[in-house]
Amino acid sequence: MIQEHFNMSCGQTELTPACKRTMGRDVIPIYYPPLWDMEHAALSLWKEFLDTKNDVIIVFGTGTSGVEASLNSILEPGDRFLVARNGMFGEIMSCMVEAAGGVAVRLPFPLGDPVDPDTVAKALDKDRSIKGFGVVHGETSVGVTNPIRELGALARERDVLFLVDAISSFGSEALHVDDWGIDLCVVNGQKCLGAPQGNTFVSVSPRAWKVMEDRKQKIRGFYMNLRACRDYLTMVSAERQNWAAGANQVEFALQEAPHPASPSFVLMQGIWASLEAMKEEGLAACIARHETAGHAVRAAVRTMNLDYLCRDDRFADHAVTAILLPDGIGDYQVRRHLYDRYGVVLGDGNMSSWEVFKREVGRSYVRVGTMGEAARYHKVVYAIFSLGMALQDLGATVDIDGAVRAVQSVYEERGGNERLSI
Repeated sequence: MIQEHFNMSCGQTELTPACKRTMGRDVIPIYYPPLWDMEHAALSLWKEFLDTKNDVIIVFGTGTSGVEASLNSILEPGDRFLVARNGMFGEIMSCMVEAAGGVAVRLPFPLGDPVDPDTVAKALDKDRSIKGFGVVHGETSVGVTNPIRELGALARERDVLFLVDAISSFGSEALHVDDWGIDLCVVNGQKCLGAPQGNTFVSVSPRAWKVMEDRKQKIRGFYMNLRACRDYLTMVSAERQNWAAGANQVEFALQEAPHPASPSFVLMQGIWASLEAMKEEGLAACIARHETAGHAVRAAVRTMNLDYLCRDDRFADHAVTAILLPDGIGDYQVRRHLYDRYGVVLGDGNMSSWEVFKREVGRSYVRVGTMGEAARYHKVVYAIFSLGMALQDLGATVDIDGAVRAVQSVYEERGGNERLSI
């Protein structure tokens, strides 16, 4: 049985209204202009929103596939790759380095703290054999953003590759791929964009392409291979021209296989529609909406005399707040109670089984996602009210009225006309 819930999770987030309408349309075979035209429009919007002139290619898979395909494409056996880790997704990136045959140079930071550029610089200077380094922009496991601009400068100064997982941060944080020197930037629709899971997009710099071209060994694998993904766009470009001419005028040669992997028309419809909706809203307005929602949640948490994992509000993730629960109340208790009684879905405490988390934090927590459609006044205020009620139902003493008023105050102070237009 499918029920309607307030989706305040950290992905899959609620689809935008435009996405829902568009995905209900008829499916057209993938080797016809409707798909090619949508892909072309979507890729153009990604380049605009990422502020890049680099190639943007499609990886047919969820966000993790984009990170793994990037690492698998640039790393050869034994290559050393540094991962600045301050949460679980940074650790996952380290695991993917090893899966690609590389050597993961883990540079851990305390959970709840941002990555420190000076520490990264010292690590890179100490080990000149490092080929590149990676970081998660919005580390959703802890609700912390990392200083990408400063980290990108370090990569350029030392001539190493720089990979950024911006899957959760896109749409809620500023992101300037070219100015910030990002060689591989992985983005996805299932978070702040409000689009379906299943397609990931990677901006690839000329430096990164050259590293792939200069490999001593062929990229291992076909699906997790950025060159094969580029082959798909090469083929589509030729097919669009041939269709316009009504004849086979453009020949093309693929690098990795006789034919690339096939895309999903339905998924591309949804992503294209959500990108168009973001264009209509304006990227700056979208980021501001997420900033307000994040500030409102944190103000409410403080009013309830609770705490969140992020230790420095300057680096707080506006798309997710990881809230530490009162002693004696667990993650599953709260989320099950919210789901059953109040119809609210939160993000889980997804690090609870990780030894690093047990050692450094060791407390139950939940995550309030303010991503995409969830970053709107009426959803934020109801989520906070419901969380307060659930905690009170489970025996905690919290100031629910004060928390709701804290949300209202933030929206009023930050130009909260949005709530009047809902």
